[in-house]
Amino acid sequence: MKLPISIEPCPIVEAVVDVRFESLVPEDAIFGVVYQALRNNFPNASALPMASVLPEMRRADPLLALQPLHKLEGEKDENLTVLIGSQGITVGVRGAYPGWTGVAERFKTTFASVASTGIVGRPLRFGLRYINFFAEDIFPNLTLSVKIDDVSVTGEGTFFKTVLPGKKCRLLLQVGKDLSLTSEQGKTGSVVDIDSFVSEPDVSTGFDSAIASFLEDAHLAEKHLFFSLLKPAFLSSLNPKFNDVN
Repeated sequence: MKLPISIEPCPIVEAVVDVRFESLVPEDAIFGVVYQALRNNFPNASALPMASVLPEMRRADPLLALQPLHKLEGEKDENLTVLIGSQGITVGVRGAYPGWTGVAERFKTTFASVASTGIVGRPLRFGLRYINFFAEDIFPNLTLSVKIDDVSVTGEGTFFKTVLPGKKCRLLLQVGKDLSLTSEQGKTGSVVDIDSFVSEPDVSTGFDSAIASFLEDAHLAEKHLFFSLLKPAFLSSLNPKFNDVN
């Protein structure tokens, strides 16, 4: 399948890399160590609401334990945000998505800086997640079909979720309609959410090499799945641009 390098308008409203790991330093030291490593590119730091919750309470709830505690941002022209938690680091794009070429190297160098601090112990999960938002009901435009007794489901709030196997990563696919996103205040539409991930990734070649390889593999897997979901006529309506490199 020949993959577009871009479509217009771009439906991506969120693109994040999530790296979870066992920390080699105490929980209350993680933020300070990471901030020192990233402060040149992300000088603006702030605490998130979860930082005020007692560590004992967060550790008792697996969902709370994964929530970020602090946020780092760059200057106005910086398009990345870093979220720091007790069990991992998330780096995401803010504002308009600049394309993979524009962010891939920044993702890699940011995590390389984190790894250089020596806080990263056993990696638990690498994830690359894209959330795409469409104003219309997306299901009629997808090759995906949700049926009951061989009749397509067209009800309100339809939502589909599955984890698909892949050659080098697994893909959590979520598709829903009549949804609202916090980043798209006042808008209701459809979401195609793809999280490409590996659990307990192999870092025997080194953390930097492992995360770089994962990001390229995960991006390609996500891209293949996303465009395989779009019916040809719908894809054509999105003004796809192609080149010889996919």
